[in-house]
Order: sequence, then C-alpha cells, then structure tokens
Amino acid sequence: MKSRRWSGIVLWAAVVAVPVAAKMSLAVRFPDVVLENVAPGLVLNLRQAKGVPYVVINNSDTAVDIQVDVELPGPQRINPKEGYEPAPDAGWIRVVPNRFRLGPGEVGTAEVILSVPNDPALQGRHLQINLHARTLTTGQLALAVNHYVRFSVGAMGPTALAKERDRVALGRLDLDMTPSLRLDKVPVGRPINIKDMYGAAVKIANKGNEAVRLKLVSAKLQNSLREPGWDEPKDPGWLTVRPDTLKLKPNRIAEARLSLNIPDAPDNRGRKFLFLLTGELADLGIPLQYTTRVYVTTE
Repeated sequence: MKSRRWSGIVLWAAVVAVPVAAKMSLAVRFPDVVLENVAPGLVLNLRQAKGVPYVVINNSDTAVDIQVDVELPGPQRINPKEGYEPAPDAGWIRVVPNRFRLGPGEVGTAEVILSVPNDPALQGRHLQINLHARTLTTGQLALAVNHYVRFSVGAMGPTALAKERDRVALGRLDLDMTPSLRLDKVPVGRPINIKDMYGAAVKIANKGNEAVRLKLVSAKLQNSLREPGWDEPKDPGWLTVRPDTLKLKPNRIAEARLSLNIPDAPDNRGRKFLFLLTGELADLGIPLQYTTRVYVTTE
C-alpha cells in the first residue's frame, strides 16, 4: 500500500486579470498551494484532500474559450532563493477538464490532481509546477492568470527546514557579552574611541563547542528594555562597533571596540542615553538574547 502521509499549507488568493477592454475579464479562484511531506508514489486530488477546486470565472460580456496549461516555471516564475526548483515533469499535475467555453458570467470548475512517481531519488526535493489559464478566443487580446503548486517530497518545506536549522543552531550557542559600560562626560560633536578614552571594551566569550560568526549591532530599544531615567538615542547608529563581525572559535574570547559620535545639538548636551548592543548570527541574521548595555552621560 502506498504511503499517504503528507501535510499542506494553502495560501488563498484570488488573482484577477485587469480587463484589457471593458468587455473582457477573466478570473481564477485558486490558491497558490504549498504541500509538505508528500510521499513518493502519492496521487492527490487537491479538491478532495484540501477542499481546493480550480474555479474559472468569465467576467466578460461575451463567451470565451479558456484553456488551462500545466507548465514548468521559467526563470521569471521561480525564485531559487525560496528553495524550490522546477519539477522534472509538468505532467505530474493534471487539470480535469482543462478547457472551458464559458458564457458571460459563467463559472467552470476543474480538478487539480498531483501524481508523484514512486522514486526514492525524489526524497528531500522541493518542486514547483505552474498553472496558466488563458483565453483562446480569436480576434481578441488573450487574458491570462497564473498560479503555482509547490510540494516537498518526503520533507518539510524550505521555510520550515530553515526555521528548524535556526532552532538547532540557537540551541547550541553558549555566549557571554560583558561588561555593561558606564561612560560619563562624553563629548558631543566628534567621534570618541571608547577604548582609548575610557579603557573600556566589550568582550564576547564563546563557551560552546562550535565556532560562530557573530554580528554586533547597536539596536533600537524595545519597551521592555527601557530603564527609568535613561533616554533612547534618536539614532542607535551613534554607537558603532569594530569589528562589527567576529568569528569565535570554541572556548575563545574576542574583544569588540566601540566608538561614539553624538551630534553636537542642544538637546544632546547633558543627557543620559542608553544604548543596547546585541548579537546576531552573521550567517542567519537572527537576533539573539545576548546583549550588553552602554550607559552614556554627555557633557
């Protein structure tokens, strides 16, 4: 018996072609479908399994002939960064029926059937096939509406896999960022090297068993991190870090040197600013819970 294990994510969208003329308009009610854990050998009717019929609507004032083509996506209809590739064969999807003659205001309904070959080599691949509805009526400019079906064979989808990798990566981290800095009588209107003027720097310790690349960012304060008596600077970028990206081997400590350049303005003098220095995994851009604070009192 063939495995029937699969899960799906359906993103509903009604895409309507802009009428070329007042009397010509075509609409298709069908979601862009994303399926995960599709087993090799599975045959899936999207309407029966997910309640997803393919509905074509003729909003024109005249009768039109409509054909639904199944196509492999070209470069303009697939983004490799999203993790999907064209399926080996567009014939893995059938639209039944795939042709309609619809009068004004009439609606046609079709089944969309996905058949994945029972081939273990497909395991873990993320594939896409496009559906292209178009008018065939002669003497008029054709209208077209496009959708896609994406499916991952025996695996979670690329987005879910990326989140899982991120979760595992975060679970392996063991970092410290110290100390918090308190800087008094900080001049405004010129750049200040905190190490040179105050002998202070932030140190990051990697106590884990894996090397990490950490990007240090002076971040905007969230409400939960504010402190009474300390103001948020108008621009967190007044505080900069060098180097802003550190590669830390296991059981190593690295130093990040900070600089301040607070503009010379009346409302920046005699102020108490709180800056927040945060760490992100450089390769993933994930904000981490590792932070340190820089308390600045200006002259």
